[in-house]
Amino acid sequence: MKNGKFFGLGLLLIVIAAVIGFSFLRSGQPDQVSITGLVGGEKINLLENARVKEIAKKEYGLTYDYRKAGSVDMVQPGASDNFQYLFPSSQFAADLQEYLGGENQFSDIMFNTPIVLYSRHIVVDVLIKAGYVTEENGIYMVDMAKLANAMKEGKTWADIGLTELYGDILVDTTNPNASNSGNMFLGLLANALNDNKAITKEQVAELKPVLKAIYNKIGYSQTSSSDLFNQFLKQGVGAYPIIAGYESQWLEFSKIEPNVYNQVKDDIVMLYPSPTVWSSHVLIGIDEGAEVMRKVMLDEEVQEIAWSQHGFRTIVSGTETDAYQDLPGVRKDIKSVMALPQADIMLELMEAVK
Repeated sequence: MKNGKFFGLGLLLIVIAAVIGFSFLRSGQPDQVSITGLVGGEKINLLENARVKEIAKKEYGLTYDYRKAGSVDMVQPGASDNFQYLFPSSQFAADLQEYLGGENQFSDIMFNTPIVLYSRHIVVDVLIKAGYVTEENGIYMVDMAKLANAMKEGKTWADIGLTELYGDILVDTTNPNASNSGNMFLGLLANALNDNKAITKEQVAELKPVLKAIYNKIGYSQTSSSDLFNQFLKQGVGAYPIIAGYESQWLEFSKIEPNVYNQVKDDIVMLYPSPTVWSSHVLIGIDEGAEVMRKVMLDEEVQEIAWSQHGFRTIVSGTETDAYQDLPGVRKDIKSVMALPQADIMLELMEAVK
């Protein structure tokens, strides 16, 4: 009988110890949070990074999901219903969300990347001879004012000596009314047509028909920056002589598709517009659950991964590390930068090119 009592007491003590131990272990773990948001396509590889997911789950208790959406589309009224966060690719999109009456808990820049142009040597070599592009120490710069005026005047590729290509000199972009890279290029183009000065409200009426004519010639546009970049890589120079995109796309491509990158690297050229504009990737918290996502994205290791594996310039890295020292044509720093037109002016320009 005594043995039975001791056995029962021992079993009880084991159960109590197990409960206490489990509670102790649980006390050292973060609360578990699950959120879903709308994200620009160029950030999907970062969010799918296994180490980023591990940091989010183990260190912050966060499980995140997302749906791909254009930066302009995701901030339209009603678009954020049933989502806890938005992750567009520009400060303009964040400003537009508030301008259109959207509410948020916070709106913070996580990382940046400049808008660049992508082309191929057969095109760039002719652009250099024609004075549109300069090259110094392997860095290619494009004179945006000169390129914009060529588009305005309807100059053809044949006019500058590139008889292999048909049609006018144009830059393919994503849809400015749906996607950020296209939207930012629209603002950059408008300023370039104004001698690289930010356009004013009084100048909009004069510029609208010029921009409308250019975009009518460009024709159909993709709604995702990642889709356009992939089409550029696959379809060749005849389909896409020049496109607008993000610097991060080429840097990331060199890391996640090294074999394909090595096959095409000698043909493709990344061009920095002079001036360019920053694409600031802004995390917008729709409800309080998104606060954990902000902590994850600002985690020092996540910031380092964002640069070294995905090409986003960040607060803790972006020029200090040598992640891309063997990648030709990457600027150490970005100095020639201008601001986009104000939000109300951008909305007028967007309406003009619909």
